[in-house]
Amino acid sequence: MLRLLIGMCIFSTAKAWVSRPQSAFRQQAASCRSQVKATQQYKMLPDAAISIIAGSIAGAVGVGAAYPLDTIKTKQQVDIEIYSNIEYDVSSTGEVSIIAAASSNNDSLLPTVLEIWKNGGLGGFYGGVQTSMIGQAIIKAAAFGVNAAALDAHYSMVHAAAIAGFITAFLAVPVDRVKVLMQTDSYKSEHECLKSVLENEGLGGLLFTGLVPTLFREVPAYTLYFFLYGALMSSATETLGSIAPAFSGALAGAICVVPVHPVDVVKTIVQHSAAEWQDVVADIYEGQGFEGFWEGLFPRMGRAAVNHAVTFAVYDFIVHKI
Repeated sequence: MLRLLIGMCIFSTAKAWVSRPQSAFRQQAASCRSQVKATQQYKMLPDAAISIIAGSIAGAVGVGAAYPLDTIKTKQQVDIEIYSNIEYDVSSTGEVSIIAAASSNNDSLLPTVLEIWKNGGLGGFYGGVQTSMIGQAIIKAAAFGVNAAALDAHYSMVHAAAIAGFITAFLAVPVDRVKVLMQTDSYKSEHECLKSVLENEGLGGLLFTGLVPTLFREVPAYTLYFFLYGALMSSATETLGSIAPAFSGALAGAICVVPVHPVDVVKTIVQHSAAEWQDVVADIYEGQGFEGFWEGLFPRMGRAAVNHAVTFAVYDFIVHKI
């Protein structure tokens, strides 16, 4: 089932890429910008500023709406860290052999949901939500603002999205670090979490732990994210009307997380344990094999669909109202 889902996502993306050449995307982007400008001639704010304002509000609302699913995803991914610790047996002759890692009990959603509810009730699903909403407001403001500025500078849609992903990766690291630690019940409050990380690991532990996997997640994810959204909007606007942004955002969000999910698993464990990403990759593979890199995929796809449906719906509403 998992391999079939991944194959379908790759096929859909490849089909959209072939059927929509880059020149068509540049024409579409130019047309969208000209339409927005035509309706905003009497307004004081430039497109990039509007994108920053709309993106910040939309990002905060979107992450808040989908946060319980994100918590479930994080808990499942951290379980991989627990069950991927490799044990070794040394025989009397000095021969070393690997003992198979135990299997996780949280392969399905229900045990994870029940565990979160048992330990923290409803509030357990919202650990670190305040920091995440504030952080995502900044991240999405940067993403939409940089993407709009790059398109105005005549970069292609793909290049503009990749630039946005690169820049937002540096903003996402400290936000995700706090989020992961709070979602895994490592601290009672976000203030306590920040204080502990800064005292034990310094500023670098907050700003750079997990940066490499975050870069490898954000750049391709944002590239695919904006690309698919543009492709879907070009065909969905006429048929779906005002709900096209929500539909396109949900589908683009759910699809774009699939190819980068293994990187997200590694990033989550790195930010939870402050381990080196190379060691995390080796431990997951030796303990759980290829399947271990796909833990938490389905709640993450659900979170992405809800998050980006709300994000793009709010963003589109604000852009047309400012």
